[in-house]
Amino acid sequence: MHDQGGTGLGQGTRDQAEDLSGQSTFTFVGSGTLFSDIVLRTIDREFTSVRAARYPDVTTWGQVALGHRPARVPPTRLLVVDERQTIDLLHFLETRGDDLAATRLAIAVRRHDGAAALLEHWRDPLTSYGISVLPMNLNLTAWIRLLRLIECGEQYLPVSAIGTAFPAPQGPGQGRGAALRSGSGQGCPGAGASETLTPRERQVLRLLADGRPNKVIARELSVSAHTVKLHIHRIMGKLGVSNRTEAAIHFLRDSRATEDITGTGPEG
Repeated sequence: MHDQGGTGLGQGTRDQAEDLSGQSTFTFVGSGTLFSDIVLRTIDREFTSVRAARYPDVTTWGQVALGHRPARVPPTRLLVVDERQTIDLLHFLETRGDDLAATRLAIAVRRHDGAAALLEHWRDPLTSYGISVLPMNLNLTAWIRLLRLIECGEQYLPVSAIGTAFPAPQGPGQGRGAALRSGSGQGCPGAGASETLTPRERQVLRLLADGRPNKVIARELSVSAHTVKLHIHRIMGKLGVSNRTEAAIHFLRDSRATEDITGTGPEG
């Protein structure tokens, strides 16, 4: 994920030439060092009906994905661009932004100072285009959670890098760990429902969002697996979701979840 440490994922050689027909894509624009084959394969495994693709630069991606819209190139659901190509991305948005109306956007940053510089110099376009800032020095689990959050229609900005570039975040999901600015949120649980959860249900939801199976949650909370199953059933009912993944995404909208995300990975 990170070319100077972080998750320690290595280089890869997979590129955009692979046939990705029949699915939507998470597209990564940058080198195989920053966006390794391991990252791409993880996306393929973790997201339903999604294939990951890597392009060397914004221009090449635009030509292949949008130029003639060949049948084997599916729509881009999420576009993540290396911070070194920020200007190219913004220029593309100025000229062809309508082509990305349904695409989530993020800029990948290697270090805290890179995120701070990005927010300092590009505050207005980040706001107007709803571009998230995606740290690449998180561990893989936290990084995947952030991708899910961004895909869900939220704009993610690391509060630790914001300084005075943006007003202090307000409202649900606005903790000291991250600033989340709501997008359309299509397909995502609504905000506010988590207030109806009991303290025990919040504990179960937090562990569930960490990917713990029911038996592990039961052991950590000193209850039976059956009790955990009942808690999860009630949690999903209160949140209005149909599965564990949707419940975990709801958790990520809460300020407590954003604290977990930004606190798990080492600064590169």
